[in-house]
Amino acid sequence: MPRLLVVLALCGALNIGGASAKAAANDLSVCLDASTILQAGGDVGDKELTAAQSACAHLRQTSQDSKTLARVNAAAETIAEEVQRRQASRR
Repeated sequence: MPRLLVVLALCGALNIGGASAKAAANDLSVCLDASTILQAGGDVGDKELTAAQSACAHLRQTSQDSKTLARVNAAAETIAEEVQRRQASRR
């Protein structure tokens, strides 16, 4: 019985780690996809832009990989420029 509890605890810990890895991958996708669309001249909706800005900010705080962080910083800059452009056009 104690072995079963240990196995269950390990499986639960692995599942939690998997969930956070999936969340990080989703954030990366949301951040980079919006930036890529904007750079290609495409349109990103306001909600998607806000979500991308939030995802990039989260990745900037949590990313340990310097290559990923460089990509995220570049994407965040593109997204911030678009947010500023939209705010200026609404005035």
